[in-house]
Amino acid sequence: MSNWTDFKARTLKANVTDLIRQAIIKGELPANSELNQAQIAERLGTSRGPVREALGQLEQEGLIKNVPYKGVIITSLTPEYVAELYSLRGALETFAVRCAIDTVNAKDLKTLRQLLKEMDKAAQAKDEKKMGELDLTFHRTIVEMSRHELLQKTWSTLEIGLQRCLYKRHEIYPSLDQVLGSHPEIVDAIAKHDVETATTLLREHILDAGEKLREAMEQASHESA
Repeated sequence: MSNWTDFKARTLKANVTDLIRQAIIKGELPANSELNQAQIAERLGTSRGPVREALGQLEQEGLIKNVPYKGVIITSLTPEYVAELYSLRGALETFAVRCAIDTVNAKDLKTLRQLLKEMDKAAQAKDEKKMGELDLTFHRTIVEMSRHELLQKTWSTLEIGLQRCLYKRHEIYPSLDQVLGSHPEIVDAIAKHDVETATTLLREHILDAGEKLREAMEQASHESA
């Protein structure tokens, strides 16, 4: 029975963590605002214990921080953070392609091409949420194709930040068709085992998206000043 109780406690903590995480990522809990444990516990219908444990996990993920005399504050995306995030992401994903290019198989390519079809469908339906999920899955798939476990673990630490950025996508792309961008050309280059073209296209795609987001954030900051 004690094991079952422990399991339920861990499940509750995971659920609370995910609910708060998603609220922050989606902007439902705004950046720079205070996160009140009692209010969150009341909203979720739970005690403060699971909330307190969840906040510890979210602090490790960089979504919140403890500020003396202010409490728990939701962190904000900054242009500097975005520049670092996308430059590191570019390095990791191009390395993934170099690792994968000689071992890519028909199943890998079928998965990538199916994702392209679903991304195109989401663009036509103007489904921004679905497009964001598919875009992240596309890039995660390329990383998984590397068969490099440490690389995959390192890339996964960036996912929370990437998800936050994806929810600001509307600020840099007026149309979802532009999100699809060079994805098809990247897959074609991988299929041809053309590592230089694949890595060049992928690097440009990632760095361009990061630069556009950073510029949009800086412009918004100047307009609100």
